[in-house]
Amino acid sequence: MKVTLINHSSLLFKISNYTFLTDFWNESPAFGSWLPSALPFYNPTYLASLSYNKNFFLVISHAHDDHIDDYFISKYFNKEVNIIINKFPSPSLKKRLGRMGFKNIISIEDKITDFKDFQIISIFDENLSNDDCGLTFRDEKYCIHHGNDNWFKLNTVNIKKLKEFSLNRKFLYASQTNSAAGHPLTYPQYENSNKILKEKVKKMLVAGLENIEDIEADYFLPYAGYSKAYVKNQTYEFDSFNPTYENLVDLVKNDNIQNIDKMLNIFPGGTINLDDGKVEYPFEFNPNKLIEINDKFLKNESIINKCDTFRKDFIDIIKDEKEISDYLLKFNNFVLDYLDRYPNFYSTIIGKKIKFRITNDDSAEISSAIEIGTGNYLSNEEGVNKEFLIPNKLFKALLDKKIIFENLYTGFHAKVFRYPIEKHNRDIIRYINMFGYKYKNQKD
Repeated sequence: MKVTLINHSSLLFKISNYTFLTDFWNESPAFGSWLPSALPFYNPTYLASLSYNKNFFLVISHAHDDHIDDYFISKYFNKEVNIIINKFPSPSLKKRLGRMGFKNIISIEDKITDFKDFQIISIFDENLSNDDCGLTFRDEKYCIHHGNDNWFKLNTVNIKKLKEFSLNRKFLYASQTNSAAGHPLTYPQYENSNKILKEKVKKMLVAGLENIEDIEADYFLPYAGYSKAYVKNQTYEFDSFNPTYENLVDLVKNDNIQNIDKMLNIFPGGTINLDDGKVEYPFEFNPNKLIEINDKFLKNESIINKCDTFRKDFIDIIKDEKEISDYLLKFNNFVLDYLDRYPNFYSTIIGKKIKFRITNDDSAEISSAIEIGTGNYLSNEEGVNKEFLIPNKLFKALLDKKIIFENLYTGFHAKVFRYPIEKHNRDIIRYINMFGYKYKNQKD
Protein backbone atom coordinates (compact mmCIF):
# COMPACT_ATOMS: atom_id res chain seq x y z
CA MET A 1 0.00 0.00 0.00
CA LYS A 2 1.63 3.23 -1.19
CA VAL A 3 0.70 6.92 -1.04
CA THR A 4 2.41 9.53 -3.24
CA LEU A 5 2.48 13.25 -2.43
CA ILE A 6 1.79 14.89 -5.82
CA ASN A 7 2.06 18.47 -4.56
CA HIS A 8 0.46 20.81 -2.01
CA SER A 9 -2.48 18.74 -0.63
CA SER A 10 -2.77 16.36 -3.56
CA LEU A 11 -2.27 12.66 -2.77
CA LEU A 12 -2.37 9.71 -5.17
CA PHE A 13 -3.10 6.33 -3.60
CA LYS A 14 -4.89 3.00 -4.05
CA ILE A 15 -7.31 1.24 -1.75
CA SER A 16 -8.21 -2.29 -2.81
CA ASN A 17 -8.38 -1.98 -6.61
CA TYR A 18 -9.43 1.68 -6.63
CA THR A 19 -7.25 4.73 -7.30
CA PHE A 20 -7.82 8.12 -5.63
CA LEU A 21 -6.44 11.56 -6.45
CA THR A 22 -7.13 14.26 -3.87
CA ASP A 23 -7.36 18.05 -4.30
CA PHE A 24 -5.67 18.39 -7.68
CA TRP A 25 -4.00 21.77 -8.31
CA ASN A 26 -1.87 22.59 -11.34
CA GLU A 27 -1.03 26.22 -12.15
CA SER A 28 -4.28 28.19 -11.96
CA PRO A 29 -3.87 31.04 -9.42
CA ALA A 30 -5.73 30.47 -6.17
CA PHE A 31 -7.02 33.54 -4.32
CA GLY A 32 -5.72 35.62 -7.23
CA SER A 33 -2.06 35.21 -6.22
CA TRP A 34 -1.19 31.71 -5.03
CA LEU A 35 0.73 29.39 -7.30
CA PRO A 36 2.21 26.00 -6.33
CA SER A 37 5.77 26.20 -5.02
CA ALA A 38 6.09 22.65 -6.37
CA LEU A 39 4.13 21.83 -9.52
CA PRO A 40 2.48 18.37 -9.74
CA PHE A 41 5.11 15.66 -9.62
CA TYR A 42 3.45 13.84 -12.51
CA ASN A 43 2.57 15.78 -15.62
CA PRO A 44 -1.10 16.79 -15.22
CA THR A 45 -2.04 15.03 -18.44
CA TYR A 46 -1.00 11.71 -16.88
CA LEU A 47 -3.26 12.42 -13.91
CA ALA A 48 -6.11 13.48 -16.18
CA SER A 49 -5.78 10.22 -18.10
CA LEU A 50 -6.50 8.30 -14.89
CA SER A 51 -10.00 9.82 -14.86
CA TYR A 52 -10.87 7.59 -17.82
CA ASN A 53 -10.18 4.46 -15.74
CA LYS A 54 -13.23 2.71 -14.35
CA ASN A 55 -11.91 2.38 -10.79
CA PHE A 56 -10.71 5.98 -10.35
CA PHE A 57 -12.08 8.64 -7.98
CA LEU A 58 -11.27 12.34 -7.88
CA VAL A 59 -11.56 13.65 -4.32
CA ILE A 60 -12.23 17.34 -3.57
CA SER A 61 -12.20 18.30 0.10
CA HIS A 62 -13.55 21.83 -0.31
CA ALA A 63 -13.96 24.67 -2.78
CA HIS A 64 -10.77 26.71 -2.30
CA ASP A 65 -8.95 27.05 -5.61
CA ASP A 66 -5.72 25.50 -4.32
CA HIS A 67 -7.74 22.30 -3.87
CA ILE A 68 -9.62 22.31 -7.16
CA ASP A 69 -8.10 23.54 -10.41
CA ASP A 70 -11.27 24.43 -12.32
CA TYR A 71 -9.50 25.22 -15.58
CA PHE A 72 -7.52 22.02 -15.93
CA ILE A 73 -10.10 19.68 -14.43
CA SER A 74 -12.96 20.99 -16.57
CA LYS A 75 -10.87 20.92 -19.74
CA TYR A 76 -9.03 17.60 -19.50
CA PHE A 77 -10.68 15.31 -16.93
CA ASN A 78 -13.34 12.82 -17.98
CA LYS A 79 -16.80 14.35 -17.40
CA GLU A 80 -18.02 10.89 -16.33
CA VAL A 81 -15.40 10.56 -13.58
CA ASN A 82 -16.63 9.77 -10.06
CA ILE A 83 -16.00 12.77 -7.80
CA ILE A 84 -16.13 12.49 -4.01
CA ILE A 85 -17.01 15.57 -1.96
CA ASN A 86 -18.38 16.25 1.50
CA LYS A 87 -22.06 17.10 1.96
CA PHE A 88 -21.78 20.69 3.20
CA PRO A 89 -24.70 22.85 4.42
CA SER A 90 -24.30 24.82 1.20
CA PRO A 91 -24.53 22.95 -2.13
CA SER A 92 -22.20 25.45 -3.86
CA LEU A 93 -19.34 22.99 -4.51
CA LYS A 94 -21.70 20.42 -6.03
CA LYS A 95 -23.30 23.10 -8.20
CA ARG A 96 -19.88 24.37 -9.27
CA LEU A 97 -18.88 20.90 -10.45
CA GLY A 98 -22.21 20.56 -12.22
CA ARG A 99 -21.61 23.80 -14.11
CA MET A 100 -18.30 22.32 -15.28
CA GLY A 101 -20.18 19.39 -16.76
CA PHE A 102 -19.42 16.68 -14.17
CA LYS A 103 -22.29 14.31 -13.51
CA ASN A 104 -21.18 11.64 -11.05
CA ILE A 105 -20.78 13.52 -7.78
CA ILE A 106 -20.85 11.49 -4.57
CA SER A 107 -21.58 13.42 -1.38
CA ILE A 108 -20.15 11.92 1.82
CA GLU A 109 -21.72 12.56 5.22
CA ASP A 110 -20.40 12.16 8.77
CA LYS A 111 -21.45 8.54 8.83
CA ILE A 112 -19.71 5.66 7.09
CA THR A 113 -20.38 5.40 3.36
CA ASP A 114 -19.80 1.82 2.25
CA PHE A 115 -18.49 1.05 -1.24
CA LYS A 116 -18.11 -2.67 -0.37
CA ASP A 117 -14.34 -2.84 -1.05
CA PHE A 118 -13.66 0.39 0.84
CA GLN A 119 -15.40 2.87 3.11
CA ILE A 120 -15.27 6.66 3.54
CA ILE A 121 -16.29 8.93 6.39
CA SER A 122 -16.34 12.72 6.69
CA ILE A 123 -14.61 14.39 9.65
CA PHE A 124 -16.46 17.65 10.05
CA ASP A 125 -16.49 20.28 12.82
CA GLU A 126 -19.20 22.88 12.28
CA ASN A 127 -17.78 25.03 15.09
CA LEU A 128 -14.69 25.64 12.96
CA SER A 129 -16.04 25.70 9.42
CA ASN A 130 -19.21 25.02 7.46
CA ASP A 131 -17.37 24.61 4.15
CA ASP A 132 -14.29 22.50 4.88
CA CYS A 133 -13.74 18.99 6.19
CA GLY A 134 -11.43 16.01 6.34
CA LEU A 135 -12.20 12.83 4.40
CA THR A 136 -11.01 9.45 5.66
CA PHE A 137 -10.66 6.27 3.58
CA ARG A 138 -10.15 2.66 4.63
CA ASP A 139 -10.16 -0.91 3.49
CA GLU A 140 -9.46 -4.01 5.57
CA LYS A 141 -5.78 -3.19 6.19
CA TYR A 142 -5.21 0.54 5.70
CA CYS A 143 -6.70 3.89 6.65
CA ILE A 144 -5.84 7.33 5.17
CA HIS A 145 -7.06 10.63 6.59
CA HIS A 146 -7.01 13.48 4.06
CA GLY A 147 -7.23 16.42 6.47
CA ASN A 148 -6.09 19.15 4.02
CA ASP A 149 -6.54 22.52 5.80
CA ASN A 150 -8.07 21.11 8.99
CA TRP A 151 -5.03 21.37 11.21
CA PHE A 152 -6.94 22.27 14.38
CA LYS A 153 -7.12 20.04 17.41
CA LEU A 154 -9.73 17.35 16.88
CA ASN A 155 -12.74 17.45 19.16
CA THR A 156 -13.60 14.41 21.29
CA VAL A 157 -16.36 13.25 18.94
CA ASN A 158 -14.04 13.21 15.92
CA ILE A 159 -11.22 11.58 17.88
CA LYS A 160 -13.53 8.71 18.80
CA LYS A 161 -14.84 8.50 15.25
CA LEU A 162 -11.34 8.26 13.73
CA LYS A 163 -10.13 5.71 16.29
CA GLU A 164 -13.08 3.45 15.60
CA PHE A 165 -12.85 3.91 11.83
CA SER A 166 -9.11 3.14 11.71
CA LEU A 167 -9.09 0.32 14.25
CA ASN A 168 -6.45 -2.38 13.60
CA ARG A 169 -5.29 -0.73 10.36
CA LYS A 170 -2.10 1.01 9.31
CA PHE A 171 -3.18 4.64 9.70
CA LEU A 172 -1.80 7.65 7.80
CA TYR A 173 -2.92 11.09 9.03
CA ALA A 174 -2.25 14.07 6.72
CA SER A 175 -2.93 17.69 7.62
CA GLN A 176 -1.80 21.23 6.91
CA THR A 177 1.55 22.51 8.15
CA ASN A 178 1.85 26.00 6.71
CA SER A 179 0.08 29.34 6.91
CA ALA A 180 -2.83 29.71 4.49
CA ALA A 181 -3.60 33.41 4.92
CA GLY A 182 -2.02 36.82 4.65
CA HIS A 183 -1.42 36.87 8.40
CA PRO A 184 1.14 37.84 9.55
CA LEU A 185 2.98 38.99 6.39
CA THR A 186 0.26 41.44 5.31
CA TYR A 187 -0.07 43.02 8.78
CA PRO A 188 2.14 46.15 8.87
CA GLN A 189 1.82 46.40 12.66
CA TYR A 190 4.27 43.55 13.23
CA GLU A 191 7.95 44.32 13.63
CA ASN A 192 9.03 40.70 13.17
CA SER A 193 6.46 39.01 10.97
CA ASN A 194 8.86 36.18 10.07
CA LYS A 195 9.14 35.12 13.71
CA ILE A 196 5.37 35.28 14.13
CA LEU A 197 4.89 33.24 10.95
CA LYS A 198 7.15 30.49 12.27
CA GLU A 199 5.27 30.49 15.58
CA LYS A 200 2.01 30.14 13.66
CA VAL A 201 3.28 27.19 11.63
CA LYS A 202 4.71 25.59 14.77
CA LYS A 203 1.27 25.75 16.36
CA MET A 204 -0.19 23.94 13.36
CA LEU A 205 2.54 21.30 13.43
CA VAL A 206 2.13 20.65 17.15
CA ALA A 207 -1.65 20.34 16.75
CA GLY A 208 -1.12 17.72 14.05
CA LEU A 209 1.31 15.75 16.21
CA GLU A 210 -1.09 15.91 19.17
CA ASN A 211 -3.91 14.70 16.94
CA ILE A 212 -2.00 11.61 15.86
CA GLU A 213 -1.34 10.84 19.51
CA ASP A 214 -5.06 11.08 20.29
CA ILE A 215 -6.19 8.95 17.34
CA GLU A 216 -3.25 6.52 17.55
CA ALA A 217 -2.13 7.05 13.95
CA ASP A 218 1.04 5.39 12.65
CA TYR A 219 2.24 8.20 10.39
CA PHE A 220 1.86 11.97 10.13
CA LEU A 221 2.14 13.44 6.64
CA PRO A 222 2.69 17.24 6.65
CA TYR A 223 1.30 18.92 3.53
CA ALA A 224 -1.09 21.61 2.19
CA GLY A 225 1.64 24.23 2.38
CA TYR A 226 3.51 24.12 -0.93
CA SER A 227 2.37 27.45 -2.35
CA LYS A 228 3.60 31.02 -2.83
CA ALA A 229 1.73 34.31 -3.15
CA TYR A 230 2.75 36.47 -6.13
CA VAL A 231 1.74 40.11 -5.63
CA LYS A 232 3.17 42.92 -7.75
CA ASN A 233 5.76 45.11 -6.00
CA GLN A 234 5.82 42.76 -2.98
CA THR A 235 8.20 39.98 -1.93
CA TYR A 236 5.79 37.55 -0.33
CA GLU A 237 7.11 34.63 -2.39
CA PHE A 238 10.47 35.03 -0.63
CA ASP A 239 9.07 35.92 2.81
CA SER A 240 6.85 32.85 3.11
CA PHE A 241 7.74 29.66 4.98
CA ASN A 242 8.87 26.59 3.04
CA PRO A 243 7.42 23.55 4.87
CA THR A 244 10.21 21.11 4.08
CA TYR A 245 10.91 18.40 6.63
CA GLU A 246 14.10 20.12 7.79
CA ASN A 247 12.33 23.46 8.30
CA LEU A 248 9.47 21.86 10.22
CA VAL A 249 11.79 19.91 12.49
CA ASP A 250 13.77 23.10 13.10
CA LEU A 251 10.64 24.76 14.52
CA VAL A 252 10.43 22.27 17.39
CA LYS A 253 14.07 21.24 17.85
CA ASN A 254 14.30 22.93 21.27
CA ASP A 255 11.01 21.52 22.53
CA ASN A 256 10.09 18.18 23.96
CA ILE A 257 7.56 17.42 21.23
CA GLN A 258 5.93 14.01 21.23
CA ASN A 259 5.49 11.92 18.08
CA ILE A 260 7.97 13.92 15.96
CA ASP A 261 9.38 10.54 14.95
CA LYS A 262 6.05 9.75 13.29
CA MET A 263 6.29 12.76 10.97
CA LEU A 264 7.30 11.69 7.49
CA ASN A 265 10.35 13.14 5.80
CA ILE A 266 8.49 13.64 2.53
CA PHE A 267 8.39 16.21 -0.28
CA PRO A 268 6.25 16.27 -3.46
CA GLY A 269 7.31 13.25 -5.49
CA GLY A 270 7.84 11.09 -2.43
CA THR A 271 5.94 7.83 -1.90
CA ILE A 272 5.37 6.20 1.49
CA ASN A 273 4.91 2.49 1.86
CA LEU A 274 2.36 2.11 4.66
CA ASP A 275 3.60 -1.37 5.52
CA ASP A 276 7.07 -0.30 6.61
CA GLY A 277 6.89 3.54 6.69
CA LYS A 278 9.70 4.00 4.17
CA VAL A 279 9.60 7.03 1.84
CA GLU A 280 11.15 6.60 -1.58
CA TYR A 281 11.73 8.74 -4.69
CA PRO A 282 12.39 7.60 -8.27
CA PHE A 283 15.50 9.80 -8.15
CA GLU A 284 17.24 12.21 -5.79
CA PHE A 285 16.67 15.95 -5.88
CA ASN A 286 17.05 18.87 -3.49
CA PRO A 287 13.68 20.29 -2.29
CA ASN A 288 15.09 23.79 -1.79
CA LYS A 289 16.58 23.81 -5.28
CA LEU A 290 13.27 22.59 -6.72
CA ILE A 291 11.37 25.43 -4.97
CA GLU A 292 13.93 27.94 -6.30
CA ILE A 293 13.69 26.70 -9.89
CA ASN A 294 9.89 26.46 -9.65
CA ASP A 295 9.80 30.17 -8.73
CA LYS A 296 11.98 31.07 -11.71
CA PHE A 297 9.81 28.97 -14.00
CA LEU A 298 6.59 30.67 -12.90
CA LYS A 299 8.14 34.08 -13.53
CA ASN A 300 10.12 33.38 -16.70
CA GLU A 301 7.18 31.64 -18.36
CA SER A 302 4.85 34.52 -17.37
CA ILE A 303 2.54 32.26 -15.40
CA ILE A 304 2.45 34.89 -12.65
CA ASN A 305 0.77 37.23 -15.15
CA LYS A 306 -2.45 35.31 -14.50
CA CYS A 307 -2.39 36.64 -10.93
CA ASP A 308 -4.66 39.59 -10.08
CA THR A 309 -2.07 42.30 -9.45
CA PHE A 310 -0.23 41.49 -12.69
CA ARG A 311 -3.35 41.57 -14.84
CA LYS A 312 -3.80 44.54 -17.15
CA ASP A 313 -7.60 44.46 -17.37
CA PHE A 314 -8.24 45.78 -13.85
CA ILE A 315 -8.26 49.49 -14.66
CA ASP A 316 -11.52 50.86 -13.23
CA ILE A 317 -11.75 52.51 -9.79
CA ILE A 318 -14.45 53.67 -7.41
CA LYS A 319 -14.83 57.35 -6.58
CA ASP A 320 -17.62 57.34 -4.04
CA GLU A 321 -17.64 56.26 -0.39
CA LYS A 322 -21.20 55.01 -0.90
CA GLU A 323 -19.92 52.03 -2.91
CA ILE A 324 -17.88 50.91 0.10
CA SER A 325 -20.74 51.52 2.52
CA ASP A 326 -23.18 49.54 0.41
CA TYR A 327 -20.83 46.53 0.35
CA LEU A 328 -20.36 46.69 4.12
CA LEU A 329 -24.10 46.91 4.71
CA LYS A 330 -24.71 43.86 2.52
CA PHE A 331 -22.02 42.09 4.54
CA ASN A 332 -23.77 43.04 7.78
CA ASN A 333 -27.08 41.68 6.51
CA PHE A 334 -25.37 38.45 5.42
CA VAL A 335 -24.00 37.95 8.95
CA LEU A 336 -27.43 38.44 10.53
CA ASP A 337 -29.07 36.06 8.07
CA TYR A 338 -26.40 33.41 8.59
CA LEU A 339 -26.66 33.62 12.37
CA ASP A 340 -30.41 33.15 12.10
CA ARG A 341 -29.70 29.76 10.52
CA TYR A 342 -26.54 28.87 12.48
CA PRO A 343 -26.74 30.79 15.77
CA ASN A 344 -23.64 29.16 17.27
CA PHE A 345 -21.31 29.86 14.35
CA TYR A 346 -18.91 32.57 15.56
CA SER A 347 -21.71 34.61 17.14
CA THR A 348 -18.96 36.69 18.79
CA ILE A 349 -18.90 38.79 15.63
CA ILE A 350 -21.94 40.79 16.75
CA GLY A 351 -20.92 44.21 18.00
CA LYS A 352 -17.51 44.18 16.34
CA LYS A 353 -16.44 46.91 13.95
CA ILE A 354 -14.84 46.71 10.51
CA LYS A 355 -13.36 49.37 8.25
CA PHE A 356 -12.31 49.50 4.60
CA ARG A 357 -9.76 52.07 3.43
CA ILE A 358 -9.56 52.15 -0.36
CA THR A 359 -6.31 53.56 -1.74
CA ASN A 360 -5.44 54.94 -5.18
CA ASP A 361 -2.05 55.09 -6.85
CA ASP A 362 -1.84 58.74 -5.85
CA SER A 363 -2.35 57.75 -2.19
CA ALA A 364 -5.80 59.35 -1.99
CA GLU A 365 -8.15 57.35 0.23
CA ILE A 366 -11.86 56.69 0.48
CA SER A 367 -13.10 54.87 3.57
CA SER A 368 -16.16 53.55 5.37
CA ALA A 369 -16.71 51.59 8.58
CA ILE A 370 -19.64 49.73 10.12
CA GLU A 371 -20.67 48.07 13.36
CA ILE A 372 -21.62 44.46 12.68
CA GLY A 373 -25.06 43.62 13.98
CA THR A 374 -26.58 47.08 14.11
CA GLY A 375 -25.42 48.06 10.63
CA ASN A 376 -24.58 51.52 11.93
CA TYR A 377 -21.91 53.43 10.03
CA LEU A 378 -19.01 54.81 12.04
CA SER A 379 -17.10 58.06 11.88
CA ASN A 380 -13.44 58.03 10.83
CA GLU A 381 -12.43 58.75 14.42
CA GLU A 382 -14.09 55.68 15.92
CA GLY A 383 -11.95 52.65 16.64
CA VAL A 384 -12.50 49.34 14.87
CA ASN A 385 -11.53 45.70 15.39
CA LYS A 386 -10.36 45.00 11.84
CA GLU A 387 -9.20 47.42 9.17
CA PHE A 388 -8.40 46.62 5.54
CA LEU A 389 -6.25 48.80 3.28
CA ILE A 390 -7.30 47.81 -0.25
CA PRO A 391 -6.01 49.05 -3.64
CA ASN A 392 -8.82 50.81 -5.47
CA LYS A 393 -8.60 48.82 -8.70
CA LEU A 394 -8.86 45.55 -6.80
CA PHE A 395 -11.80 46.76 -4.73
CA LYS A 396 -13.57 47.78 -7.93
CA ALA A 397 -12.86 44.31 -9.33
CA LEU A 398 -14.45 42.90 -6.17
CA LEU A 399 -17.57 45.03 -6.63
CA ASP A 400 -17.74 44.01 -10.29
CA LYS A 401 -17.61 40.33 -9.23
CA LYS A 402 -14.36 39.64 -11.04
CA ILE A 403 -12.65 38.49 -7.85
CA ILE A 404 -13.72 37.35 -4.38
CA PHE A 405 -12.91 39.01 -1.07
CA GLU A 406 -10.65 36.13 -0.12
CA ASN A 407 -8.27 37.28 -2.86
CA LEU A 408 -7.80 40.46 -0.84
CA TYR A 409 -7.17 38.68 2.45
CA THR A 410 -5.88 35.17 1.85
CA GLY A 411 -4.44 36.29 -1.50
CA PHE A 412 -2.25 38.95 0.17
CA HIS A 413 -3.74 41.83 -1.90
CA ALA A 414 -4.76 43.99 1.07
CA LYS A 415 -2.88 45.24 4.08
CA VAL A 416 -4.64 44.37 7.33
CA PHE A 417 -4.68 45.94 10.78
CA ARG A 418 -6.22 44.53 13.95
CA TYR A 419 -7.05 46.22 17.20
CA PRO A 420 -5.86 45.32 19.70
CA ILE A 421 -2.92 43.80 17.85
CA GLU A 422 -2.99 40.57 19.87
CA LYS A 423 -6.68 39.93 19.06
CA HIS A 424 -7.16 37.71 16.00
CA ASN A 425 -10.89 38.33 15.40
CA ARG A 426 -11.17 35.09 13.45
CA ASP A 427 -14.94 35.59 13.41
CA ILE A 428 -14.66 38.67 11.19
CA ILE A 429 -12.33 36.91 8.76
CA ARG A 430 -14.57 33.83 8.57
CA TYR A 431 -17.64 35.86 7.73
CA ILE A 432 -16.10 38.41 5.37
CA ASN A 433 -14.56 35.61 3.30
CA MET A 434 -17.81 33.62 3.29
CA PHE A 435 -19.75 36.68 2.20
CA GLY A 436 -17.27 37.28 -0.61
CA TYR A 437 -18.29 34.02 -2.27
CA LYS A 438 -22.00 34.73 -1.87
CA TYR A 439 -21.62 38.26 -3.23
CA LYS A 440 -19.75 37.11 -6.33
CA ASN A 441 -22.18 34.30 -7.11
CA GLN A 442 -25.46 36.08 -6.44
CA LYS A 443 -27.43 37.59 -9.29
CA ASP A 444 -27.73 41.37 -9.45
